[in-house]
Amino acid sequence: MAAPLPEALERARRGRVSTRHLTVPDAETHDADLGQALHDAVSLFRELKIGYALVGGLAAMVHGRSRYTEDVDFVAEPGHESVLAEHPDAMSRHGFDPTCTWKLYHRSGIAIDLWKDKHAAGVVERAVRRKLGPRFAKVAEPHDLIAMKLRADRPQDDYDISQVLSRQSIDDAVVRRRVTAGQFRRFRAIRERFEKNAKT
Repeated sequence: MAAPLPEALERARRGRVSTRHLTVPDAETHDADLGQALHDAVSLFRELKIGYALVGGLAAMVHGRSRYTEDVDFVAEPGHESVLAEHPDAMSRHGFDPTCTWKLYHRSGIAIDLWKDKHAAGVVERAVRRKLGPRFAKVAEPHDLIAMKLRADRPQDDYDISQVLSRQSIDDAVVRRRVTAGQFRRFRAIRERFEKNAKT
């Protein structure tokens, strides 16, 4: 069962290490800025009719992850950079620097990454509508999120995948169709570790 983002954020805040306040002096303001940047990006995509999906740490939090993230990541349908470049007024109106279209720089100081993924069109097409605070946004569905994290191949992605497995019913056959054989072997190893730990 997917957790609403406010619940996921609160769960993460309770477990957040105190050293975060040394690196982000005004953490509460930063969290508000992050939420505003996310919603402004969604509004921009909607206005310009750009297909999108929230991915990365925030999407993992919605689907089950408990670790805090300060990143906002999206994938957008192919051709989005051209559409953004053609509408600098819309970018400015929604609080983004119109001189950059490969990454979104919000007036709050939050930078939003637009992931380059060769499967972006499919991820966008299969994205699910979720309530994020007072509004709704499209979030990558769990199988796509796992597949993207397997393709990213970073140490923190194994943890995120195990957290999604803890809250979602994941069909191995679906994951297998969306990744390489080597990536699927890594997924099976993560699942086996997760299932072993869940029994102890």
